[in-house]
Amino acid sequence: MDIKLNIISRFFIFCAGVTFDLIKKCPRFEINKYISIGVTVFITALLASFSSYFAFNLIFDNNIICIVLSIVWGGVIFNLDRYIISSMRTKKKKTLEFIKAIPRIVIAILIAVVISKPLEIKLFEKEIYGHHEKRSVESIYKVRNKYNEDVVILDDKIKIKESYFEKRLLLRDKYYEEYKCECTGTCGTKIKGYGKECLSRKKRYEAFLVELEADRKYKDSSITKLISAKEEIESQIQNEILLIKDKAEILGFFEQIKILNDIDKVSSFFILFIFIMIETAPIFTKLLSQKGPYDNLIMEYEIQFETDYLKKVDNYEHERTKNKKLKEMSAKLEIKSKESEIKNILKQDAYERYEKMKNDLDALKTKP
Repeated sequence: MDIKLNIISRFFIFCAGVTFDLIKKCPRFEINKYISIGVTVFITALLASFSSYFAFNLIFDNNIICIVLSIVWGGVIFNLDRYIISSMRTKKKKTLEFIKAIPRIVIAILIAVVISKPLEIKLFEKEIYGHHEKRSVESIYKVRNKYNEDVVILDDKIKIKESYFEKRLLLRDKYYEEYKCECTGTCGTKIKGYGKECLSRKKRYEAFLVELEADRKYKDSSITKLISAKEEIESQIQNEILLIKDKAEILGFFEQIKILNDIDKVSSFFILFIFIMIETAPIFTKLLSQKGPYDNLIMEYEIQFETDYLKKVDNYEHERTKNKKLKEMSAKLEIKSKESEIKNILKQDAYERYEKMKNDLDALKTKP
């Protein structure tokens, strides 16, 4: 007696890849088994859609495109899983069955890997971006450290130049004070006015001013060159930092996978293992389960189909052989008929020739 099934059960039976006309003839426990397999296939396809949506979001900015592509990808995974399950047959020789199932298991594992990675990236999104930001900061710090020694050397050279010039300014002030003091008579020779010592100190001061002006020009020129070199280094630092920041803004799918492996390989492997279990569960369910009523019906249907096919082939061969023989017999009869007709023609011709010769002889005899 056929069991009535609701629309949800029908849907999951369809997901399991079984023939509805056959499964409804099976007991309830067999139907429940395939409903469970169908649920697993459907959930896998659903997870594949969600996973691919996150992956497509990394490529496309348009949300509608991501949704459409994720639905298409989910449909592809659904059909692959459905085909893998529906193409398996439960047989008595389990070892041979396991060997035949190896390609299907490999495909299921590959599907699990493809599905799990985008979901892993979404689950560890904060950790991935945190690690990426930390790595960017470390890269910037390394860049600054790489050029820091050169900048410090240039700063020290600038300070030395400025310090030297400041000392020269102090020396200028000293020479000026000594010159004024001598000329006013408050120090030195104590002689007020432009005496010999006053003029000597004035000349020394004025000569020093000339030297100081040359020193100032040299100092300004040297410091300008040092500042220019420093600005070039700082510009190089900024360019490298901008390059690092630009790269940091573009975090691709495969780069996130690399970061995920660096962060926590154990958790990543655990999630992958869960997806492999989900993906391969229907296959191992089919492999480990004993041959059930549905398998018997499938086998019976396949045998009946093969038998009918062989009968058709046999009938076709029989008809073809019979037609061939009939054609051969017809050809033989046609040949015999033609031979008989030729014999009759030859006989008739011979008789006519005989009659003619006879008539000719009779005519000769009657002549005087």
